[in-house]
Amino acid sequence: MATTRGLERLVFFTDAITAIAITLLILPLVEVVPDIAAEGGSIGVLFDGYFGQILGFLISFAVIARLWFAHHQLFEHVGAYSGRLVFLTVLWAFTIVLLPLPTALTAQLNPSPGLVAFYIGTMAASSLVLTAMSVLIRRTPDIQAADNPITPRSFAASYWVSAGFVLALILGTAIPALNYWALFVLFVTPTIGALIRRRRERG
Repeated sequence: MATTRGLERLVFFTDAITAIAITLLILPLVEVVPDIAAEGGSIGVLFDGYFGQILGFLISFAVIARLWFAHHQLFEHVGAYSGRLVFLTVLWAFTIVLLPLPTALTAQLNPSPGLVAFYIGTMAASSLVLTAMSVLIRRTPDIQAADNPITPRSFAASYWVSAGFVLALILGTAIPALNYWALFVLFVTPTIGALIRRRRERG
């Protein structure tokens, strides 16, 4: 039988995994500090020689933080849990745990369609799982909090974020010169979604 305590443990589980994953992102940069110091380098060497690694860390940090916040907001609408919700939560946690790996690879290897697909694809998978959870919660009254249901606007926002990641994945792999910069499409898709929603509301 599902209990409030069980739901709290599920949330704590994902919070802990996210905290660990987001911490792991910085470790490769920490590990190069002794080498820079041994060679008599300065902080300038870190920024000049490891700029790509620093950029990858910042992007992945921002993405994981955004995905965690979306998960946090989603569970504000959860009053109970089910086996399907637990499965999707564990699947989402897997994508978060996995992300530091492609992040490390992007810092060490030149961009390639396969690597871009691995990196952005992991992010897209995480966002798609969140959208799947939104669908499950909306369609399951026993799970959704009766006093705080998911609004159509919140659901649409989740959909458009996932669509943005998928579009970035397609563009980044189909256009090699674009590679990771395709992620900037995420700044555009929510605006497009909002404009479409407003037109529908007016119509």
